[in-house]
Amino acid sequence: MSLALLRAAAITAFALLAGTGNVLTAETGGPWKLGDIVVEQAWARLAPGGARTGAVYLTVHNKSGQDDLLLAVDSPVAKSTAVQVTIVENDVARMEPLPAGVNLPSHGEVVMRPGGMHIMMTGVSADMKVGSLLPVKMVFRDAGSLDFEVPVVPLGAFDPAEQHLKH
Repeated sequence: MSLALLRAAAITAFALLAGTGNVLTAETGGPWKLGDIVVEQAWARLAPGGARTGAVYLTVHNKSGQDDLLLAVDSPVAKSTAVQVTIVENDVARMEPLPAGVNLPSHGEVVMRPGGMHIMMTGVSADMKVGSLLPVKMVFRDAGSLDFEVPVVPLGAFDPAEQHLKH
């Protein structure tokens, strides 16, 4: 990855993580079910202007008696899509891809939220705007593939899961 692309991704991540305090106005996505896999609390934010990057946040529950593995994520409206984790060292945030997939423990959950694990998208179609639905496909080792659409919310919108926990 070139230094310019890495720098652009870091700037985008900072912009996506820096909220303005707006209350989420769109309904959160889900739940969607694929066997014993349940995806819920899904939402997306897009970087403003011509950056054409965005992030998807959600929670994946594995209600089965065996571990599964999230192998890949994809979206037809993005040139590239990957699960990444934000790591902060010496007050500097950077994103690291998780190319080996994401373990979904038996009777456990994986939470993707701002400042942590998330689905990063680059080259997002200019047609995607606040209020639209962003198509996502998750591919699991054992459960198979799940297609769903995530609501795009304004930059700076609070995490709906955190809003729910505060009530």
